[in-house]
Amino acid sequence: MATKHRYSPKEHRQVEHIKASEVARGVSPDEAEGIGYATVNKLDPDEHRYSEKEDRQAEHIMESEEARGKSEAEAKRIAYATVNKLSSAKPPRRMG
Repeated sequence: MATKHRYSPKEHRQVEHIKASEVARGVSPDEAEGIGYATVNKLDPDEHRYSEKEDRQAEHIMESEEARGKSEAEAKRIAYATVNKLSSAKPPRRMG
């Protein structure tokens, strides 16, 4: 069974558009991408993109990154990128 994508193609296009706009304003590409995803997430706040477990994992990673001297925004970006990587690396479950 394929892993469910967290963002639709339309949402990816929205993120890219927001990222390009923010870069044009002088924001770094990494931070601009974070702003893009944060904005797209705010557009549909009722849709939960992460499970409770994934949110706890991200929170733990954020705390660790902040302890290592990263800004809150950078720590959050790293945390959710790591959670996305971990969840997409899981092999599909076999029933039977």
